[in-house]
Amino acid sequence: MRALTLEDRRKIELMWRRKASPVKIAAELEISQCTVYTELKRGQETDDGGGVVLDENFRPAYNAEQGQTVYQMNLRNRGRRPKKGH
Repeated sequence: MRALTLEDRRKIELMWRRKASPVKIAAELEISQCTVYTELKRGQETDDGGGVVLDENFRPAYNAEQGQTVYQMNLRNRGRRPKKGH
């Protein structure tokens, strides 16, 4: 298993805007469909109220930079938690 790069995320964003299905995106990038669905959820654009923003194809909008930021934040939060009181 390999981690997606920002370049991979930009390809996903471009293909998603061009109406490619998650199955087609997965085949093109040689990753699992589950990874594509997870990434689309991770990079989903939301408005100020927390609602999902739709793109011109009336699908949830995906932003590669946001996906990368969320991924890096999750990476930082991963691992053992320090004991309380130390």
